[in-house]
Amino acid sequence: MNPEIFLWTGFMIYSVNYLIGWFLFFRIISIDKRIHQYFYSILILNLTILLFTELIFSEKIFVMLSLICLIILPFGKKGGIFHIAVSSAGYILFSLQIF
Repeated sequence: MNPEIFLWTGFMIYSVNYLIGWFLFFRIISIDKRIHQYFYSILILNLTILLFTELIFSEKIFVMLSLICLIILPFGKKGGIFHIAVSSAGYILFSLQIF
């Protein structure tokens, strides 16, 4: 399985979901919460599949840390400091392996 496909699709989904979160926070857009959750679920699935591809060990560590950030994300208040910090950390960790 080619990890490049999952890396780039994961990055695109992560970017869109991250931007949607900020747009919702600043009330720039108004969408159904389910759409935001749909991107979130697809992203978790993408990162889980990515763990089983032929990535080098250091890249798997970044994917795993980013996945952990996504898993603990619902424990914070939506739009709160914890939610913002954890989602930003997960996005940065995943982005590090792309750039």
